[in-house]
Amino acid sequence: MRVFIIDTSNMGPELQGGMIGVVGSAVPTADEKRDCVETVSRYANDGWAVAADPFTPIGRLAALTAETACVPFLALDRAVRCGGTPITVAPAGPGRPSLG
Repeated sequence: MRVFIIDTSNMGPELQGGMIGVVGSAVPTADEKRDCVETVSRYANDGWAVAADPFTPIGRLAALTAETACVPFLALDRAVRCGGTPITVAPAGPGRPSLG
């Protein structure tokens, strides 16, 4: 699993506390899943927003953890995973996949 910081200086005020991005392997191990929950929880407790691709196992886990911690979750555009060059971040909302 990789965690990276996303620059939120040009984003809305709800994201000014900072945002982390989370990516992981296609078939995460139990340790990777535990690390995801612990890392996202730690940053969320400090008020950081979370970004991930909710169509991946680690992204879905990051989304659930962010939702549980009541911090903003942004769904990363799938084009990033498919080799696209632009990184598009869109707020998760009614169009996001069901996480339950």
